[in-house]
Amino acid sequence: MSTQRLVLAAFAAAAALSLVGCSSDSDNTSAASIDASSASAPSAEGSGSDRIAAAKAACDAAKELPSATDLGTPIDVKPLAGKTVYSIPIDAELEWSKVGEQAMQTVAEGAGLKFVTFPSDGSLASVKLGFRQAIDANASAIVLNGPLPETLSSQLDEAAAAGIPVIPVHISDHSEPALPNLPYEAFAPFQDSAELMAYCAIADLDGKPLNALIIEASETGPSAGMVKAMQDIIAATAPVGSTTTVIDSQVGDWSTEVQPAVESALLADPGINIVLPIFDSMALFAAPGIQQAAPDRSIGIYSFNGTPAVMELIPEGVVRVDVAENPHWVAHVNIDAVLRAMLKAPPSIPGRNPIRVIDASNVAETGNPPQFDQGFGDEYPAAYQRLWGLG
Repeated sequence: MSTQRLVLAAFAAAAALSLVGCSSDSDNTSAASIDASSASAPSAEGSGSDRIAAAKAACDAAKELPSATDLGTPIDVKPLAGKTVYSIPIDAELEWSKVGEQAMQTVAEGAGLKFVTFPSDGSLASVKLGFRQAIDANASAIVLNGPLPETLSSQLDEAAAAGIPVIPVHISDHSEPALPNLPYEAFAPFQDSAELMAYCAIADLDGKPLNALIIEASETGPSAGMVKAMQDIIAATAPVGSTTTVIDSQVGDWSTEVQPAVESALLADPGINIVLPIFDSMALFAAPGIQQAAPDRSIGIYSFNGTPAVMELIPEGVVRVDVAENPHWVAHVNIDAVLRAMLKAPPSIPGRNPIRVIDASNVAETGNPPQFDQGFGDEYPAAYQRLWGLG
């Protein structure tokens, strides 16, 4: 499998036919910078057809409803009634943050807690102010919903001195250990999702080489692991001749960078037949790029998150697969970690939310139009109530 990495910064529409590179330690944009390398696929058991069948089996299995069993060791949360939890999102105005915070508030209040969302604006200064407010308010726990703990060492020390547990949520992959000074964390299935994106793309191409355009956001914690997970699956499972090309666009630049970046990559390489954005909000900008540069190439998008506006594109065929999360189930996993931290109970295993492959065969189960809280069954809320001694 061959691999190309195209690093994009401040991408202007006028440069749609060329790839613009940037230095990782400078804001200065340089001329087109392409670091091309090749990698041989690791050995894999079975024939090519066996591996494609295995990819299809993995993709199909993930289309089923997740189980609401094995959620962790039961705890009694009734002694925590009335205590206050502060949550600090990475940016309170992001749609995913709004939905997630509201879901956590609903779950927390259902467990007898008071829940406060600090109105962060995406800046580190704002996050630090949120810590100050939570500590001054004598909060019983602080939720880090996106901000990276390693950027907040002084604030973490202050919270620890005040006896307030800090719980990062949905930041790290479940394969990573909890941080030494933060024993409670709600993990996310980032790498599992990336693997499923690759498996489903391989299955859909049914034996044809997969020439994938991966879109990452290197400033986000999960990005490197997700890219590696996809490349590993493609190298081990996809047919001989498969390739990956990686482009990089940071969260605040998606609306201006992603479409021209995709157009440029597709025009530069007519062989690209799959687009793999690590987060599905990128797909909203990748889709028009495909339509503009390669309307006749039947290029499918495979992504992760379960954003309704993206799942709504599945029946049209541009988005083929969205490896979806349910923010309400994520909220239960997050609040479970918070409750255990407040009780000083052992952390939950597995401590992560489930995912489900959504495609044309089951997207109707997410609603018409798709909704954040549908497509995952209705058993898990009661299961968590029982887990917490409330049902």
